[in-house]
Amino acid sequence: MQAVWNFERMQNLGFLYMLAPVLNKLYPEKEKRIQSYKRHLEFFNTHPYFANVLVGIVARLEEEMAKGGEVKPEEISAVKMSMGGAFGGIGDSLFWGAWRPFTALVACVLVIIYLKKWEGAWLAPLIFLFLYNFLHFHTRIKGVLEGYEKKTKVVRLLEKMHYLRTIWSSHLIGLALVLLTIVVLLFRDWRAIERLYFLAFFLSVVLLNRWRISSAKLLYLLIGISCVGAYIF
Repeated sequence: MQAVWNFERMQNLGFLYMLAPVLNKLYPEKEKRIQSYKRHLEFFNTHPYFANVLVGIVARLEEEMAKGGEVKPEEISAVKMSMGGAFGGIGDSLFWGAWRPFTALVACVLVIIYLKKWEGAWLAPLIFLFLYNFLHFHTRIKGVLEGYEKKTKVVRLLEKMHYLRTIWSSHLIGLALVLLTIVVLLFRDWRAIERLYFLAFFLSVVLLNRWRISSAKLLYLLIGISCVGAYIF
């Protein structure tokens, strides 16, 4: 989907690539098949995980049109444009803005709390990938099936997902996990000066974030302080 992303029409080639097996089956005549390809070379952009939903919807609409139904090419284009934009905004907020940082935080917290030494820190990325991709692959697989079965009525599933509540809950739980981690670290077998260093560092990161310091700069700061701390302790 993203491998052939371009600035002019964005994800159009990737969408056509996913839909091509369906079009080849529906339009065995070469001329009709070429026309169907051209229709889907128009501008298209959405969240890559929700693209499968639109693939299922468009496949069903193309099937009905190929069988002589009342569906028109203009209707298919309208569905792609309208629902693609909506799914793009929802997907960015849900996956990039909430689920990805939440699962990364959960993985880090689990490793920090249950490991007293850092030899097992390599488990964090594995836990993150497992948690993150569980919802990721579920959305992709379920999306294409539900899109084909329910067509445009699939938007009702978003109401059942309560995605706004999910985003808000992930932020709230994430904050609670951060506070829990701070408490656990402060009450470990650390010297008083080490606790003060940790608390000062955490408060500094919070203040810098409030001052709109970029995440990249905060990461470099964390690496620098970690190197200094490793040398001191």
